[in-house]
Amino acid sequence: MSIIEVHSVSDWNTALRSATAAGQTVIVDAYATWCGPCKAIAPVFDQLAKQADWVKFVRFDVDKLPQIAQKYKVTAMPTFFAIQAGKAVDTLKGADPAALNRLVYTHAGPNPPIPPLSPEAEAAKEEGNAAFKKGDFEAAKVAYSKAIELAPNSFVLLGNRSLTSLKLSPPDYSSALSDADAAITLAPKWAKGCVRKGEALEGLGRTQEAVKAFEDAVRLGTGTVKTEASQKLDKARAKLV
Repeated sequence: MSIIEVHSVSDWNTALRSATAAGQTVIVDAYATWCGPCKAIAPVFDQLAKQADWVKFVRFDVDKLPQIAQKYKVTAMPTFFAIQAGKAVDTLKGADPAALNRLVYTHAGPNPPIPPLSPEAEAAKEEGNAAFKKGDFEAAKVAYSKAIELAPNSFVLLGNRSLTSLKLSPPDYSSALSDADAAITLAPKWAKGCVRKGEALEGLGRTQEAVKAFEDAVRLGTGTVKTEASQKLDKARAKLV
């Protein structure tokens, strides 16, 4: 992702509003053109922007936009800060590459970012979550479907309904696959969507395709999702031997 160079308060507000709407974290570089350490660490900031491409990276010249510098209490250059939902959540002063890496990855948020839902869609999702926890998967699917009607571009809701279809008795593998495919189309880097796709394909007897989906999940995933995908991949591969 390219870095946004902010030249006005209007640019700044636009960047923050779009990030909030997308559920993105914003990492800000407040610099000065005369500042040697600012120039020294700039390549690190540039590289992080390429690596964490689901995060929005913004920089501004404190001398050209003193009102923004004052609002965020920038008193030394460079200063870096993380913003989530329009609010600063962490600040780093000084050109420390290791600390800058920690700032970015501590606050980077989910990959891909999860846009906030409307209150109505959020309420329907919570209704689905409650039913799912009780094991009432039919009711959960109804609630998730209502939420999806309100937020058709939510890959998370599609993933929730996909999993619910897998939990039905008997499982509805075709619906689960359809929702997983739709979720991946919206969020190609979402590892959990690839896991759901693999599970649905395996249930449909399309094991070779399931292996590919689990491989994608392992490649894209981290933490528990990566571990889950690895385990499912091993079991799917064993069926092909």
